This record gives sequence, C-alpha cells and structure tokens, in this order.
Amino acid sequence: MIHIAICEDDITYLCELEKIIKENKNLSVEVHSCSSPEERFKLYETGSTPYDIVLMDIELPEKSGIILSKEIQQTHPATQIIFITQYREYCSDVYETEHVYFIHKSDAKQYLPRAIKKAIFNLEQQKNNYLTISWNRREHNILLDDIIYMERNLRTTTIYCTSSTYYTSEKLTDLLNRLDQNFACCHRSYLINLNQITDFENNLVTLAGKHKIPVSQKRADEVKGQFLAMFMKR
Repeated sequence: MIHIAICEDDITYLCELEKIIKENKNLSVEVHSCSSPEERFKLYETGSTPYDIVLMDIELPEKSGIILSKEIQQTHPATQIIFITQYREYCSDVYETEHVYFIHKSDAKQYLPRAIKKAIFNLEQQKNNYLTISWNRREHNILLDDIIYMERNLRTTTIYCTSSTYYTSEKLTDLLNRLDQNFACCHRSYLINLNQITDFENNLVTLAGKHKIPVSQKRADEVKGQFLAMFMKR
C-alpha cells in the first residue's frame, strides 16, 4: 500500500488529482487530502506517520510549498515530493529541495501518473538505505547513515540519530539482522554505527556528538575487526 498526501487548498482541483491517481487500477494507494494548514502541519510533525509520496502545491496560504517540503524531508527524508503549480516561474525555485517531478496544473492528467511511477521506483531503490520501525502504531523510515547508536533498556530500544530520536520494542539482535555490515553490537545493551566512530579505545568508543559507548571485553576484538574491514573498503 502506497500512502499519498495531496497538499492543495483548492478543493475542486484536489479532487481532480485524487481522481487521476485512482484511475490506475493496478496501483494500491491510500490518498489523504490536506486542504487546511492544520492538516498540512501534521505532515512534518515529529513522530507523525510519514507519507510515501506528497503532491505539493507551491502557493499555499500559510507558507510556500517549497519551504513545507523542506520541513517534511527533515523529519521524513524518504518521502517523495511532486510539485504541482500553475506558475511555471517556480521551475527553478523547486531545486532548493529534493523532488521527483515539477508539473504544471494544466498538465497533471498527462504527467502525474508518470511522476508517481518514478516516485515509487525511488522508494523501492531506497529500501536498502532505510530502517523501518514501528512505535505506538506509527511507522518510521530512518536513514541508516543518520543512526548514531541504539540502546536497549528494559523492553524499549532507543535509536539515537543525528537529528531525531526514535523508539521501538524490537530487540537489538533482531534489529542487527536487518542492518548492513556497518553496524555492530559492541555490548549487550548497545548497537553502534561504525561510520560514526571518532575514537576507539579498548573498552570504549566515542561516536559523533561525543557519545561514549562501552565495549564489552568479549566483543572488543570482533568490533575492531569489523571496523578495520569497513575502513579498508573506503
């Protein structure tokens, strides 16, 4: 199921876009209308459920759709943005943020299906670059490069990232099985991103942000070997 949000204050045109999307019977989608500022705020609210694709009008009452897109991608970097506007002069401004397509409103019937197809292709390509977790019935896609370390405490795993913190009930061993070789379990309570290491002592690693994480004696050699192997591949 692909979750699509439409940010458009013109209700009539919003319905037209929704109709174009649903004409593709081979596409399993759930379309959400964001016609008010309150609904659009939820798109980039920390902890909110991310949409896979956002169709973004550029001229909105509360702020520019370009600025709104930047804010969405700060909290949900995997979200694919498709700009739709009636003003062609914005064709250069949209490059201030990552986006899939720029469509003039009069051309939506022709180009929107193509844009959505490209967005879905991008999402498929990105799957290996993201960790998907769930917490309180909300799904989060976390960019692997942004993860600094994970800490297990009782029944909760806290995932510390460069700009956000996430939580999951999933165990470290299960998470490690879904991660690539750049992650290591240095302690029964900690899982680290080897790319984030700034200093390595016998029983302690320092990570970006000056986080100091213990390394258990029985895992020290394994973690060092994994770190050196990763370093040699660069």
